[in-house]
Amino acid sequence: MTTHHENFLGELPFGSLSDWLVAPVRMALLNLTLQLELPDILANVCSLSGIAACLKKNCGRPADESRLASLMDGMVAAGLACKNDGAYSNSHFAQEYLRKESPVFLGDLVASLTGMQHRNLACLRERLFAGEADAVASGIKPEIMLRDESHWKRSLAGLAAYQKAGAANALARLITELPGAEQFSSMLDLGCGPGITALRTAALLPNLHVTLCDFSAVLDTATAEAEASGMAGRVVLRPGDFNTVALGHDYDLVWACQSLYYATDLHEFLTRVCAALRPGGLFVSVHEGVREGVSPAVLVLSRLSLAMEGQDVSLRYGQMATAAAEAGLERIRVQSIPMLFGEADMEVFQKPCGANKGGDA
Repeated sequence: MTTHHENFLGELPFGSLSDWLVAPVRMALLNLTLQLELPDILANVCSLSGIAACLKKNCGRPADESRLASLMDGMVAAGLACKNDGAYSNSHFAQEYLRKESPVFLGDLVASLTGMQHRNLACLRERLFAGEADAVASGIKPEIMLRDESHWKRSLAGLAAYQKAGAANALARLITELPGAEQFSSMLDLGCGPGITALRTAALLPNLHVTLCDFSAVLDTATAEAEASGMAGRVVLRPGDFNTVALGHDYDLVWACQSLYYATDLHEFLTRVCAALRPGGLFVSVHEGVREGVSPAVLVLSRLSLAMEGQDVSLRYGQMATAAAEAGLERIRVQSIPMLFGEADMEVFQKPCGANKGGDA
């Protein structure tokens, strides 16, 4: 029987406050789980005493077993582990993505994104009232700037695991569903990162050759991935900043997935993209569009820390479509697809068949 008191509690307008309060606990558990390599331990040990022995060996000091039990139970509550009759094991998520030996280990991605998204949370007030000179003095160093090559070199391991964990396969399948995809012979991937999406696409389209464009240090990893997948003979590299490097010409497809935040002049850049396409060729953009600066909420919140140090690179809703139209491209399709921080728009643009050939060498 439900009491009036229980009904009242269920209708509290601030009921979601608990989600806010618990979120930092989940993040702290995830970080400690990775630091202590607990998923690797749980892959082989299930008892509390066994876990404690492994931690003593790895860390050089004993853990308090009572507190360890609380920590392990917290991991179970957070979905990082399972418990059955007192025995612990990895959750599917931890077993698949949090063991260091896993080919899709996401620990590096967590570390990279935490560094970007959380580094200013303890000093939001200071950032709010800091002038430009104060911001420089307080530690926005060149190596943490999103446009800096060294940032992307450090992020490569996490990006590669993210793409291998399913993102690359899903995006590659979407590419194969584009109009005329079975006839594609040339693809340019702008800001390709480790290049795995383009390589997975080439595996599905046997006539496709791919050109990978990114910083030199990034393309070293893409080259290794191409060699490991047996695709090296179908890959061309264009190293450098895509704002200035020659893009080439006569592509069937120019692909840009969450990379054109760093185009210095989007309209001018898409004019170059249009010139690089053959008549009838496709430009596909996968980016989020922020509406009035406030949605999608998860995206806005994930980039707040960056915004507070002057690094908000988000595109406005409709900005890509407007710039593409001004560059001479016609939008023929748009669909919403799920990405790590919410829905993104996959916009498909076509170069008119009557347009002149172009492109830079």
